[in-house]
Amino acid sequence: MNSILIIDDEIENLKALERTLKGQFNVTHSTSPRQGLDLLKAADFSVVISDQKMPEVSGTDFLAKAAQIAPLSTRIILTAFPDTQSVMEAVNRAEIYRYITKPWDNQELIGIVQQAARHHDLLKENEKLLRSLQDLKSNLERTVAERTLELKEANERLSELAMTDPLTKTLNRRPFFAKLSEEIERSKRHRRPIAIAMLDLDFFKVFNDMEGHLAGDEALKKVVQILASNLRKSDSLCRYGGEEFLILFPETHLASGEEICERLRIQVERNSFQGEHKQAYLTLSIGLASYPNHAEDAEALIQAADKALYKAKDTGRNRVVVYDESIS
Repeated sequence: MNSILIIDDEIENLKALERTLKGQFNVTHSTSPRQGLDLLKAADFSVVISDQKMPEVSGTDFLAKAAQIAPLSTRIILTAFPDTQSVMEAVNRAEIYRYITKPWDNQELIGIVQQAARHHDLLKENEKLLRSLQDLKSNLERTVAERTLELKEANERLSELAMTDPLTKTLNRRPFFAKLSEEIERSKRHRRPIAIAMLDLDFFKVFNDMEGHLAGDEALKKVVQILASNLRKSDSLCRYGGEEFLILFPETHLASGEEICERLRIQVERNSFQGEHKQAYLTLSIGLASYPNHAEDAEALIQAADKALYKAKDTGRNRVVVYDESIS
């Protein structure tokens, strides 16, 4: 059973996390980041979970130090106040695996931590295979070939785990942010536009609570199938968190992006979703922004799309809203 370390200055949060995870993992917890670093030096933890906002030090700072002590441990931040800037800082400085928003969904939390533990196991497996290759390479060519294949397969599994959301198999935030930054730099050189959309599944929490988490998971997967079947190969789909998604449209003018988003909205609206008790219809609210019209860097572009999304939700949901400067 994998061991996990949880750091949070609020004891009630620690108790809630332990209740949720203790049947699946060996759980160690502390309210002190300083004690957490000492624990990391003394024992091997597959996963380290830290609250972001703590009196002594931020979760990003703590996990950055944890990465130096235990680089193979998979790092997760837990926060009630997510924002794009803190997410990107945590990804860059602490190389976090996932970013979980409070209040969390217990089943989703367990799934993410299980995947994070598998991520740690694969890293250790890779390290072991590399050592084995170094010992055998000089005189065991056949064994070297077998181990090389095993290493390649392990790296492929590790890459997939690191880049994709476990439920929907869409990109997670880290590779999506990297791709968005690359596209912006390419667009600066070639003077080509980019559109980005933030999508939210309307009243999904109500559906999830009434029809059950399994039905909610199936609904999210079905929405992703609908979106993916209506996107181009060059577009990138990311699960931003919960029922929110991001779509990157490279080399796309704002008007074309709006047409695509409207098509996506209509396709989801036309489909029914099976719950435990009855069928239901779900809809999408979509906020759209573009480079360079509304922003000139990745963070600002996502923030603009997010503001447009909230405008769509505030004005009735099930609609596409394009960002403009009047949206605060």
